[in-house]
Amino acid sequence: MQETSSSGKGRMSLLLIACLIGAAAAAGCAEIPGEPEAPTPEETPPARVTYSPAGPQPSFSTTVTAPEKHFRADASCYWVVTGRVTNTGDAPGRNVVIRFMLVDNESGMIRSTETIVIPRFPAGETKIFTIDPFPGDCDWQYRVEIAVTHDIP
Repeated sequence: MQETSSSGKGRMSLLLIACLIGAAAAAGCAEIPGEPEAPTPEETPPARVTYSPAGPQPSFSTTVTAPEKHFRADASCYWVVTGRVTNTGDAPGRNVVIRFMLVDNESGMIRSTETIVIPRFPAGETKIFTIDPFPGDCDWQYRVEIAVTHDIP
């Protein structure tokens, strides 16, 4: 009688092992073949977005004369330029920074700068600035560029 019970336990063990193997094999086949895998979200840095406040805004237009070369008594040179800046926007500019740049025509490098700060620049107003002296070399050719920045109203 023990023989039967021992053989019954062996069959149960084999059956249990067979079920475990079958369950493990079936677990790998749980997916439906041919269906695409769910896309995994890629980590991308957020785009840098600059928001402009709604409503009236200042806007600036500039013009500048060609640099004029002048000589000092010691035969050194300096340059004189006149620039015009207009707030063409519909709101005043706050903390307006106007930067005049004397730029070497050949290399494109900035030789000298002059900065003017205006706390409040009303809409529709034009301001004229003369930069005298603007240091530069006698033998070089220059142009002047103007950059205008301001605080957001």
